[in-house]
Amino acid sequence: PLYEGSPMEDAVLRNLRLENLRRAIAGLDVQDQNLLSLSLRYGEKLTMEEIGQIYGISRMAASKRLKKLYQKLEDSVL
Repeated sequence: PLYEGSPMEDAVLRNLRLENLRRAIAGLDVQDQNLLSLSLRYGEKLTMEEIGQIYGISRMAASKRLKKLYQKLEDSVL
């Protein structure tokens, strides 16, 4: 880690990041929340093509959309 703090400080920072992540996910529209949930739940089992078919979008569109979602969520917890 970039910052070496006490276990208590580390726990506080982790909790803040989790709260920021919860807020960021809650702020997504329903379709993006569902896409994220589908990706996290079945990401190992479904291809991007299959995820795209579920949402009626191309494999590339599904991939780009998920990448943007992950980046948005990552930015929210930093």
